[in-house]
Amino acid sequence: FVSDEELWALRYRLRRELIEFARRRLQDQDHRSEPSDFIAFDNLLNPDALTIGFARRFATYKRAPLIFDQLESLVNLARDLRRPVQFVFAGKAHPRDDEGKRLIQKIIHMSHHSKLSGHLVFLENYDVHIARQMVSGCDIWLNNPRRPLEASGTSGMKATCHGCLNLSILDGWWREGYDGTNGFAIGGDEHAANVDEQDRIDSENLYKVLSGEVIPCFYDRDESGIPRAWIGKIRRAMVTLAAQFDTTRMVREYTQKFYLPK
Repeated sequence: FVSDEELWALRYRLRRELIEFARRRLQDQDHRSEPSDFIAFDNLLNPDALTIGFARRFATYKRAPLIFDQLESLVNLARDLRRPVQFVFAGKAHPRDDEGKRLIQKIIHMSHHSKLSGHLVFLENYDVHIARQMVSGCDIWLNNPRRPLEASGTSGMKATCHGCLNLSILDGWWREGYDGTNGFAIGGDEHAANVDEQDRIDSENLYKVLSGEVIPCFYDRDESGIPRAWIGKIRRAMVTLAAQFDTTRMVREYTQKFYLPK
């Protein structure tokens, strides 16, 4: 049995490892920065802050920049001294996907915003090493695709195994995996008349659940400094998701249902 205290200490260690890794990667990226962009690398990201990760293929339907639709709200969340929130982005677009490349450019531009500097970073040259650090070190795995275009969403499954909670649109695997206790959902099944209206609704719902559920749950600590409700969600996610959404179950199911003779 792993106590809440041990689990929380592990989560802190993994978050700190991610931040130290990110600082090293960002220092390597810094050769193209302007002098005005400079920030001391030991001030980049806060090891005690709620850390939200977004790392995947930058297809346009995945709407990576959705969080920036309400910039003032984002700045207020990031710069809250009592309950700060920070964001780590990574990913690549297909070489021929010019729109996906523009999404990456937008996020890199936002990471240089004076009011977000140090609270928002983009890690270049996404690879398995970055992926491994992010799925283990982030507290929240953000996924906000445009319904119903998300086929699955395997990165969120990997994050669950490390105690990282999912915050996602109810699409792909999260439509099946979310039960109300094992993570967070962005809105419900609302469908707007057009994509612009859908983006507006989903953006509002994203900030609603962030401000009303995610942030309070993470920062509500007992006298020992442990967020018991947050730890409870981590445990619930591991029980309900980790064994159900893994390759062992997948291979067994394919073998039994498709490959073995009836």
